[in-house]
Amino acid sequence: MKLSRILLSTVAIATVAACGNLSKVTDAGTPEYKDVNGEQVPQLVWPKIDTSGFNHDGSQFGSWPNWSDVRLIERGQNKDQIRQLIGDPHFAEGLYGVEEWDYVFNYRENGIHKVCQYKVLFDKNHNAQSFFWFPNGCNGNSAFSLSGDFLFDFDKDTLTARGKEVVDNVANQLKSTAAKDVKVAGYTDRLGSDSYNLNLSQRRAEVVKARLLEDGVVAQISAVGYGKNPQIKACDDVTGKQALRECLKPNRRVEVTASGSVLKLQEGSQSNGGTQGPAPLYQK
Repeated sequence: MKLSRILLSTVAIATVAACGNLSKVTDAGTPEYKDVNGEQVPQLVWPKIDTSGFNHDGSQFGSWPNWSDVRLIERGQNKDQIRQLIGDPHFAEGLYGVEEWDYVFNYRENGIHKVCQYKVLFDKNHNAQSFFWFPNGCNGNSAFSLSGDFLFDFDKDTLTARGKEVVDNVANQLKSTAAKDVKVAGYTDRLGSDSYNLNLSQRRAEVVKARLLEDGVVAQISAVGYGKNPQIKACDDVTGKQALRECLKPNRRVEVTASGSVLKLQEGSQSNGGTQGPAPLYQK
């Protein structure tokens, strides 16, 4: 009887270990978000760097990646393609049902050895959909998800006064990391026609791009509207027009992503890196 209990406990523990993500990942491959002063802050959990199992032998953790390969990663790639570019994930996060991969990357900034973390989230079909850095601005890479309802009045494409402040804050952070390439992506909720949503998202992306340029961001900036795809919150069971509009709020957003040069520029900000994450393990 005691042996059977031990076996059952072992099986239960193994099952939990085999299937699970650190963060809560949706079927669309996105994390949960929390609205903080107009910015959609992802609720991510970052593993401790010193638990990385990547070829660990000695005092360093993680890899020294080819940053050109890192910058080839894009939404829609499958796990094998991600693995081909940056290798296997550095943490044991499960055997099946895993839609979250974590990495530890080493780099040098002005001769100083630093480390940052990289997270890839996959959708239910195992295609990469979301990418995050901790700290934000690591090696010139950063990402911001801005609430469309905060930036614009409903169904409008003119920045509100508070929306301008939010974009100005992003601009300051992009300038602090000397971002070289910036992409502004606009998204809507699923209400309305595809053509209307695509047009609205494009106009909003263009408005944010114009504000970044006005703020003095010296970078190659592109602006693309994607309409309603992808949705990060489905709200399939919500009824009532007002309740549905409120539930779909996270989908109405503008995402700003940036990358720097292959060589590290300056240490950036931390806003979108998530609410839980270790500080750089070594900065010698």
